[in-house]
Amino acid sequence: MSHGVIPTQFVARDREKERASAAVVSGRGAAIVGPTGVGKTALLTAIADRLDPTRYAVIRMVATEAGRELPFGVFGAMFDGDGRPDRLLPELVRRAGTRTPVLVVDDAHHLDNWSATKALTLASHPGVRLLVTARLDAAMPDAVVALWKDGYLRRLDLSAFDVGGTAELAGGMVGGEVAMPTVQLLHQWTGGNPLYLTELIRFAESTGRLVQRDGLWWWRGPLAVPPRLVELFDRRLREVPDGQTDALDAVALGEPLSLTALESMASDGVEALDDKGMLHTTDLNGEIVVRLEQPLFAALLRSRLPRLRRRRLAAHLLAVTDPAAVDLVTRARWQLDAGGPVDTRLLIHAADASYQDDPELAQRLARRAMENSDAAAVPLANALVELGDPAGARQMLEQARDAAGTQGGRLRVSLALAAHRCWVDRDPAGAHQDLTSLRAVTRARAGRAALDGLDALVLLFGRHTTHALRRAEQVLTGSPESVPARLALGAALALTGQTTAARATLAQLGTQQRSQVAYATGAAAAVLGFIDQWRDHDAPIPHSAPGSGQLPVGMRTAGRPLFDWPLLAGHQRWLSGDRAGAIARLREAVVQQSGGQRLFHTEARCWLAICLAEYGEPDAAAQVLGTGRPDRVAVIPGLTFRAAAAIAVARGQREAALTAIEDATRDAREAGCLAIEAEYLAYTMELTRHRAPSHVTNRLATVTRGIDAARLVAVAEAALSLHRGDAAELIDHATRLDALDLPWRAWQLVDPAAPSAPDGPRAAALVSRLRRRIAAPAAAPAELTAREIEVASLAGSGLTDREISRRLNISVRTVQSHLSRIYHKIGVHSRRDLPFGR
Repeated sequence: MSHGVIPTQFVARDREKERASAAVVSGRGAAIVGPTGVGKTALLTAIADRLDPTRYAVIRMVATEAGRELPFGVFGAMFDGDGRPDRLLPELVRRAGTRTPVLVVDDAHHLDNWSATKALTLASHPGVRLLVTARLDAAMPDAVVALWKDGYLRRLDLSAFDVGGTAELAGGMVGGEVAMPTVQLLHQWTGGNPLYLTELIRFAESTGRLVQRDGLWWWRGPLAVPPRLVELFDRRLREVPDGQTDALDAVALGEPLSLTALESMASDGVEALDDKGMLHTTDLNGEIVVRLEQPLFAALLRSRLPRLRRRRLAAHLLAVTDPAAVDLVTRARWQLDAGGPVDTRLLIHAADASYQDDPELAQRLARRAMENSDAAAVPLANALVELGDPAGARQMLEQARDAAGTQGGRLRVSLALAAHRCWVDRDPAGAHQDLTSLRAVTRARAGRAALDGLDALVLLFGRHTTHALRRAEQVLTGSPESVPARLALGAALALTGQTTAARATLAQLGTQQRSQVAYATGAAAAVLGFIDQWRDHDAPIPHSAPGSGQLPVGMRTAGRPLFDWPLLAGHQRWLSGDRAGAIARLREAVVQQSGGQRLFHTEARCWLAICLAEYGEPDAAAQVLGTGRPDRVAVIPGLTFRAAAAIAVARGQREAALTAIEDATRDAREAGCLAIEAEYLAYTMELTRHRAPSHVTNRLATVTRGIDAARLVAVAEAALSLHRGDAAELIDHATRLDALDLPWRAWQLVDPAAPSAPDGPRAAALVSRLRRRIAAPAAAPAELTAREIEVASLAGSGLTDREISRRLNISVRTVQSHLSRIYHKIGVHSRRDLPFGR
């Protein structure tokens, strides 16, 4: 990774550079206005450097606050010491010679009134150009404002980057693609300020906080403040009187902190700090809460808090804050900071709630709780797994089991060991055997309910959906409070096609704050999100924290930023036909699901492989699918075979594809997953069209009647219409799929049906709309993948294999492989015979 070859602060400012350059060439110049740190100077330099030196002579000056005390201070060096400002224009002309002089003034808000007036006079001269920067929030002479107010210079307002600009800057600096969760984290920390971003990324590079995994750059570890920004913040801190530092430190330690609590701790100076722009207040549920304006500033203050002051402030926060108004993780952290007696149960629950998103904190909480209770061994082991030490986690659990003083304590740790075997060791069958052995020696009703509830989840992740459903129903009959059983039942109902019942079952977990299984509410959010994508094309994507991202957020923590969960964000884009977008998000999901408990690793890997194959990258898809040993943990049965079928289709191996999808369908049917079976049968119909065997069409019709998810039913019914081959019916189904935001599925129907459709104008309009949505060229055969269509279009337009490889950033050999499959699929022999192009 190297930032030396990529511009820094003016990355993602191409539009501004073009506008400012045009203002110099065709007008009087430009004024770049914005707050501190948005890259005004960097952009000014970039614009000046790109001017043609044979036409323009650039004369640079920097106004300073000290120079403001001297008349014509910034221009003093131009007067040869005689103090005559009327010589400025002749001197500029003399230096420029035959070229046009361009006067560049950085920080024009520091100009004295005389210099500002002179600059305004120069701006009116047709033979001179001006480029200036000014800070938006600074007091400045009226003549500086008149530069753009009176129309002499074109004003360009620079603001902080949005998430897209942050991604562009970060990617440019590291020389590669930055994972979206990391982009969002960088944006949240910096507010999109280019100076902060640049320094933070450089610092992360030098300290190893940015790491590359599977071609994406990820932030790893806690936030730390770069040295250059420390100097910047220190200058601001020197402006804060001693009496106001307690208020700053209290907010840094407790944010978001209620204004009432803050004023009880540090009544002096709160308004002054707000006036200086150091605090940010918002109304939260009818109460004013306070944060520091800049997260990096808050992180610096927390890192510098002396131990005794930290203890004093944390103890005061605990004393003045209503426990019901503060999330349990924050309150537990305050207890650690206060250094006094702790609520062991609170620390255990907080460690259980935070081990995925902040395993370092969870480990601290659990180790402190271990001093009083062996029950903390379970969340401590979970934290160790997330920190990459599964062997240490197992050893911790085994020691805790052997040392347990009660039968209940021993059972609790034994259940954690079974869960470890299922999700960490990837052995659900072995975990089920362990639980079966435990059942034989467990007599207490509550213990059996806990055991059987976990077993229902183990069966679910072992792809024994029907058994999981029955086990969960049995548990809930006697123990309706069992969270694992309710989670297993909801997921199993969804997979069997009973999505309404599944939603009702899982919705009861949405507000639970202290669950028996740490990931229960997050996993429920994941399954609910998946269900909703089957039911509604406008379904919201569940949120996740930018840390591990293995699960959506099931328990809200104050102040934690939330973003779209990559796994379902990718799945949603796949359904809507945006394969390129789906691939980007699913690549992130695969990385997130490759560490810790890896709950949905199989789903992330298979969905990515399917998207890559359908995008025309079967070799990359096969590499994703074939990485490592076969994974025995999955919720969706047959998904590996479904991905293999997509790869075979992309390679033109239709018989292999049919064999693979037949295996996938069998797995789904044996597991009792009607919804999944319907998806696989519909895919079989798309591969075979009017040649589908009768047992496939009959089974799909039967299965569809047992499913209540609108989008899935629409896909199944559209697939059945393929078998009948009626053009009008196909157009009707394609219109329905398009309305449900399933354009690629609609295209599979409409493209072959349109030529014979009885309502030609309607069919033509639908073809045109779908072609725009999925970027398909005219007359593209439906069996081609998205990437094959792209390659065929470029080849048909006359580009060579090497030109296509450069355009699409793939190898020449990959281009040739694509073309070979394209020729085979559409029955032509060379690029001259391709029926479409651009």
